[in-house]
Amino acid sequence: MKNARRIPLIVGLLLALGTGVLLLNYLGSLRASAAAVEMKRVYVASRDVPARALLSSGFLTAAIKPATEVDADAVTDTKQIAGKYSLITIPAGSVVTLSKIGEGGANALPARLPIGMRAVSISIDRVKGVSGLIQPGDRVDVVAVPPRVGSEVPQAAAILRGVLVLAMGNAIETTSATPGPDNQNLTTVTLAVTPKQVNLLASADINTTLRLALRPPKESIRAFPAEPLRLGVPERAPAPAPVYAPTPLPAPAAQPAVVAAAKPAASPASNAVPVIELDRIDGHR
Repeated sequence: MKNARRIPLIVGLLLALGTGVLLLNYLGSLRASAAAVEMKRVYVASRDVPARALLSSGFLTAAIKPATEVDADAVTDTKQIAGKYSLITIPAGSVVTLSKIGEGGANALPARLPIGMRAVSISIDRVKGVSGLIQPGDRVDVVAVPPRVGSEVPQAAAILRGVLVLAMGNAIETTSATPGPDNQNLTTVTLAVTPKQVNLLASADINTTLRLALRPPKESIRAFPAEPLRLGVPERAPAPAPVYAPTPLPAPAAQPAVVAAAKPAASPASNAVPVIELDRIDGHR
């Protein structure tokens, strides 16, 4: 009887011991898996980052995330974003990765535009664009030719000097030292100008014919001053020679009628002497 009572007790103890061992193993596996998950310090966007924006610390904030939840190329140091641009729009809270940023943004037009300058495009053709030999990065003079007025020869003026060329057509860089055949059919050129020059160039583009003159790279931008352009004020034609016509004399005042004395009748004799009216002879009154 005693052995029969001990059997359930022994079985219960064995089950409790096995359950304890299994529980300990489970807890150990959890601790091991928790220890195996590496936490990683990464940077996330603190606000929406627009595409082609120059990255700075103001766009990012540090966060600790499990390494399994972030991409392998996640940014872990602010040095990795120095001088980099966002290639796409990065929503706020998203982990910033190296695939979302890069040097490619430096080739975008806003990144090439100097501070305080504006990008303006004008129409060109093969002749006006120096046969397509101008490349982005060159400097040119912009020459405005007013329309012909009558028989006068238009007076061209270099309204802009040493302007930086940002793009030819939609290309902001040339892959080869010599422009290819595609440059022969360019229709636009994009220039970097000041805000005041924007107004001048816009007015000149409407009222004149614009041409580009390529400058040598070693020549100073201020080697020659810009020339003034007078729009809408054609040169005055020379005044015609004056014609001197005799000035008409004023009409004489009306004189009171004078009754002339009756002249004596001439003698019918053939030897009669003619009568001379002495009042018509000067100095003999």
